[in-house]
Amino acid sequence: MTADTCCDRLENIFRGSRHFGGHKISWVEKTVSTNDDLKADWEKPPIAQLLRIADFQTAGRGQLGRKWQASAGQSLLFSFSLPDFRNEFPLSLLTGLALYKALSRLARDSSGLWLKWPNDVWLGQRKLAGILCESSFSGAVTRWVVGTGVNLFPLNDPETVSASFCEIADSCCRQDILCEFFAILDELLLTNTGVLVEQWTKAAALLWQTRFLFCCSEQQKFYGIPLCLEPSGALLVKPDGNEKSRRLLSATLKPVF
Repeated sequence: MTADTCCDRLENIFRGSRHFGGHKISWVEKTVSTNDDLKADWEKPPIAQLLRIADFQTAGRGQLGRKWQASAGQSLLFSFSLPDFRNEFPLSLLTGLALYKALSRLARDSSGLWLKWPNDVWLGQRKLAGILCESSFSGAVTRWVVGTGVNLFPLNDPETVSASFCEIADSCCRQDILCEFFAILDELLLTNTGVLVEQWTKAAALLWQTRFLFCCSEQQKFYGIPLCLEPSGALLVKPDGNEKSRRLLSATLKPVF
């Protein structure tokens, strides 16, 4: 196990954590999908609390089933379980905020980082990181698995326009990112909704200045500008022209730079 994959500091973070103290850490070289690994335990009572980190995924995916393709060692890929989550502010946005804060703290220059609704981290005009939240209901309890992918180094896919953390950081140590992320997430999980909305809005500075193509479905697409984020995570958008503002719960945003 290399210095980058050694979990000693991360284990210390977990021991002092209010939400991840019972999590077991598993670091593997290769898997199909870290999210799928953790979802397999949904059939086993009680649900194991896990953090699964992988050097490579053969079938990684993002929102709406999109493929996440990267060669071994190019990305930080991990998923963690959360037994229940009770906050009006959506877990996907909260996790994105924690990741944005972690990368900002470790970057040499974080001025180009911003949050793109609902849960991507962008660097300028390119995507740097993404998050996929999946849930299952068991009685009154919602079981969550949260998957995260961060491009550490340039991807070897000429068709993919993406950013990499090495562009703005002197070090791309995966354990450094994980330690910052989980320490910040542990605090944000106790933060009230109003503060979370304020912090997310500030972290999404470029979002409010960008015109997007909003794709709600194959049939429903329109251009417009985001106006504000509601505590529920819904995005209020002003379409082009004289059309009234729209409230979006789910959509794909394609920036028009």
